[in-house]
Amino acid sequence: MANKIILNPEGYVEVIMDGDQTFMTIDNMKYDAIDMLNTLQKEGKPRLGLVDLTKQTNYTADTNKAAMKNLEALNYEKVALFGASTLLTEVTKAIILAMGRSHNTQIFKDRESAVSWLLDNPAT
Repeated sequence: MANKIILNPEGYVEVIMDGDQTFMTIDNMKYDAIDMLNTLQKEGKPRLGLVDLTKQTNYTADTNKAAMKNLEALNYEKVALFGASTLLTEVTKAIILAMGRSHNTQIFKDRESAVSWLLDNPAT
């Protein structure tokens, strides 16, 4: 399967990571995400993102680097990630903390919790 990125009707960019990942599979989604976040901004909506990691089956130092580069490149108000394995959750938390983005980037166990946080006061 391939990764998927859509503009969810609820008002956020949704990324579905599917299968083994490489630097390029993650980096290639950046431009679509930028375009979709710009669309939300032009519509006067908050720039929000939801990342589904439930089907991601592999990650490496390169994929972590690509994810960090994408988060740095994107102009967003909030991003919620969910569905990662325990190890990937800890790695992701460390990346978010190192980037100084823990105020607007969080990782959750399930989609319901992630969406709830994302849509609660989205501009905070």
